[in-house]
Parts: sequence; C-alpha cells; structure tokens
Amino acid sequence: MRRSLILCWMLVAALLLLAVYQQLQLPGTAADMPAATDAPAYQMLYTHPQSDFDTMTITLASGESYTVRSDMGFDENGNLLGVYNHLGQPLIVEGHEDFALATVSYQMMLLTAQNVPYTASYAGLDQNACGLASPLARIRLRYHSGEEVELSIGNLTSSGESCYVAMSGSDLTYLVPYDFHQVMTRPLSDHHRLPGALGLDASSAVQIAVTGIPEGQLIATYHDGQLLHWQIDAPLSHAGSTAQIEAFITGLCALEADAYVDTVSDAAGLAKYGLDQPRRLIAAFSGGTIRDIHLGSDAGDGMVYARMDSTGDVYLISRSRLVFAENIGLDTLLDRFVALVPMNTLQAVDIALPDATHTLSLTWESEDATEPIDYKLDGESIAREQFTALYSPMVGLQFDQTALSAAPGEALLGLRYTQRSGEQITVVLSAYDHHYALAQTSGGGSFLVRLEYIDQFLTTFKED
Repeated sequence: MRRSLILCWMLVAALLLLAVYQQLQLPGTAADMPAATDAPAYQMLYTHPQSDFDTMTITLASGESYTVRSDMGFDENGNLLGVYNHLGQPLIVEGHEDFALATVSYQMMLLTAQNVPYTASYAGLDQNACGLASPLARIRLRYHSGEEVELSIGNLTSSGESCYVAMSGSDLTYLVPYDFHQVMTRPLSDHHRLPGALGLDASSAVQIAVTGIPEGQLIATYHDGQLLHWQIDAPLSHAGSTAQIEAFITGLCALEADAYVDTVSDAAGLAKYGLDQPRRLIAAFSGGTIRDIHLGSDAGDGMVYARMDSTGDVYLISRSRLVFAENIGLDTLLDRFVALVPMNTLQAVDIALPDATHTLSLTWESEDATEPIDYKLDGESIAREQFTALYSPMVGLQFDQTALSAAPGEALLGLRYTQRSGEQITVVLSAYDHHYALAQTSGGGSFLVRLEYIDQFLTTFKED
C-alpha cells in the first residue's frame, strides 16, 4: 500500500514546463543543413498528459541502463495532488528509491515524458553522421494507457545549439534543443542532487564543534553580552577567537559537493571511504539549522570523500574548498590571552610571587556601576594609573601554543581573579624551559607563555 501523499504543489506540471522552456534556446541554422520541411517554430514530437506517465528507461552507449517511474498522485481529473516519497520529488529511480535526483534532471525527465519540443525535422539525413546509428542514449517511455515511445539521441549539431533525435515510427530526424542532450545522456550518478552552499552566515551561528582532531573533540558556544562572544567549552574552558571561529563558520557554510560517489547503508560501506571514523565539521544556527560535514579519506585528484547530510550518500569535495579547516583545532580557535578579565568585570586579583603575595582590588558603588570609585593595592588606595600599570601586564599575558600534556616545573607566579559576579579564574605559571613558562588555568588550559612576558610583569610589579 502506498504511503500517504506528501503535499508538494511546487511540482505542478505547468510550473515545471515553464521552468524548462525558459532554459531552451532557439538554435541557429547549421550551414550544412538541407532546407527544413517544417516551420521554424517549436513543435512537439508527441503530447501525453502528466497523469498518464508510468516509467522511463534510459540506456546509454556505455551499456548503463536505469529506470525512473512516476511517484505522483492525481485526482480523477488529472490534477496533481502531491508525491508519495519522502524525498519530495516526482520521480523515483527503480531499485534506488533513496536516490535524490537533481532538480534539473527530474524536470527534464518530466518534460520528456509529456512532450519533447523540436525546431526542425529532416528526411534522409545520414544516421551515422548524426550519431543515430549508435546513439548516445535510447529512451523508452511507457504510459498507463499502454502506449510507448522510443527516442534515440545522437550528436550535437555543428553549432552546438541542438542535437539530433530519432523517434520510433518516424523516418524523420529532429532537431531538439541542446538542453535535452546535456541532461539525458548523463550517467545516473550525474543525476544525483549535489548539496550546495548554506544560505546562512556566522552572525546566526550559536555553536560549533570539530571532531577527529588530536584534541579529540572541540566545542564552542556563542554568548551574547560578553567581551569575547565565543567560549570554548571542550576540551577545556577558555575564550574563543571570534575572528577565527567566524572564518570557520563562513567556510563551512560555503562548502559545496563536487560530485556524487555512492550511497552506503552500513559501517562497512562507510569504512570503504574512510567515513566510519570521520573528521566532522559542525555548526548550529539560531533557526535550528545544523550543518554537519563528515570528511573521510583522500580520493585522489585533490578530492576527499565526504557526507553532507543525514543520508548514506557519499560525495567528493575538493580540498581547495577545505582550506579553512586544514589546521583547525585549539591552537587556531582559542583566543590568545591566557585569561582576559576586563577591569569593568573585576573585583580583585590575588598575586602570588615566589617571595610575597599581593592583592589588587576595585571598589564599586553599585552592581551596575561602570567605573570603580577606588583602586587599591593590599588595601591601600592607589592612583588609577598605577593600578593600570600593574594590572595590564598580567591580564595581557598571551600564549604561543597549547601544551595540554606538559608537566609543570617550579612555581613562578600565581594569579586568582575574582570577578564582580563572584566567579573566580586562576592562572598558575611555572617553569617549563629556557624560553617558555607553562600557564595552567582553572578552565583546564595549559599554554606556553614566553618568559620575557613573565619577567616584564615581575619587573613592573617590583618597580611599583
């Protein structure tokens, strides 16, 4: 029993025919053509109602053959009600019912089922010269009424604007616009729908994720109202680089498939293309849209295997489209500040030096005040300029790279920031080597900071 109809009024026959006719172009007269026996205006090889169409079998010169059938529902008057399949398309490929046909493909197939326009017809043309003795494609149309139509597609004319077509039961050779040749001589794989660019941008993204990278899984979330809107949530908690994350989202939205490869249904099929353990590039948007690209093994010729939707369809994506994701990871998506705590969110910072401890603090008149009323060092009021000179080097510490597996050495400096919200952030800096100190944060981060930055802070603090 057929499934319930899915309403799909975009498939109304009149609209489909109009869309295709607008793409057709009148061919010029080839210099080697004899005088036409028909008027130059478009005429139809045949006319059948859309509701009468049953199946179309296309056999290519290569020997490949496939059949599409109508999956449309009509009322008793022949009016289109909708389609039966979950793909929302009017035709289904027999034996490959989940094959997603490209729009231009099923539009041309529907047009062919109803009528094929031609601009001229000729008697007595050399069938070899026209490519009809060994046609590029043979099309057999079957209708519910029992009628059948067989077409053969030959070569393009010398102008390239038309192709030669023969029809069973006729001795004439017809000129049909080149669009018919372009679409109907393709192998089945070339008729598959190719996922294209996503019509969204970074401004509507709310979360991203990257898997299959050395760090395991990276997740970042957008937070409105913060100085740095993007926050890395895993594998550590740290501010994200807005510029780098937005560039990643922009690149992800722009991805397009270059070709269809295969449809797989199990883990073994995925493993064939390296998609059983893929690298995944994910972005979620405020409207609920999710772009989840699975990248598999190298396909050669600058291509990589990929999945671009929730189906088992496998595509090729050019590596040139993936430049934005080549080195994606913590080192590219993290903000470079070790702990960026703006003064307008700060309550106090405790500083642990090797031989002393100090506290810088701010006094706020109210919770929503934007300027502090007092600046203090170890409980004593100091000038704003002195406070800034002490605070800027520590809050401005930047790292060169992550070092999640590094072991700390001798303690050099400890910082504990208490924010006005009550949240605390700690940073412990310890010896690492002759060039770097290791900075470990309460968010789980481990970063390499140049020793010269630590020395600069220590010198500034001692001078003041």
